[in-house]
Amino acid sequence: MPYLPPKKAREQKQRQVNASSSNFAPEILAKRTKRHLDELERSNYTEATGEDAGESSTKSRHAKGKARYPITDERKVRLLGNSPATKKKKSVMAVRSALLYSTSFNNLLDKSKIETMSGPTYLTAASPPPPYPPRLFCSVCGYWGRYKCMRCAMPYCDRNCLGVHDETRCEKRVV
Repeated sequence: MPYLPPKKAREQKQRQVNASSSNFAPEILAKRTKRHLDELERSNYTEATGEDAGESSTKSRHAKGKARYPITDERKVRLLGNSPATKKKKSVMAVRSALLYSTSFNNLLDKSKIETMSGPTYLTAASPPPPYPPRLFCSVCGYWGRYKCMRCAMPYCDRNCLGVHDETRCEKRVV
């Protein structure tokens, strides 16, 4: 039997860590993330129109933009006892206006005057940094996002979700 030299171990190059997020200072990344969240907040925010905001108008009761109340809402029925039927129900318009004309979270914080309160509040609460890195969820389907987009660094889980992300969600932000 001829003498064979021992097999060499297969040499593999070290994987390069995606250094795209480490090229920038944390302040820049935080600023970009805040701007991205503000854009989302702006796109979801709607102002209440004058008629629904409480301004009086001379239009008829069933004018466009005003819903009719069912007869049961117009009656004031008082029942005795502690049953659920005795509790006052919310009006349809109150629920509708709460859903349609919601205000942004920042506006609600401003209206609450939380800065003047003493003790721990939403603005002063703090927790230590987590011991584990943040979990990544697919930006398309919500499954575990094991990969990141090379252009915008949003996570995705597989090639199908990458295709959807490239077509619709990729904002090509530099990270």
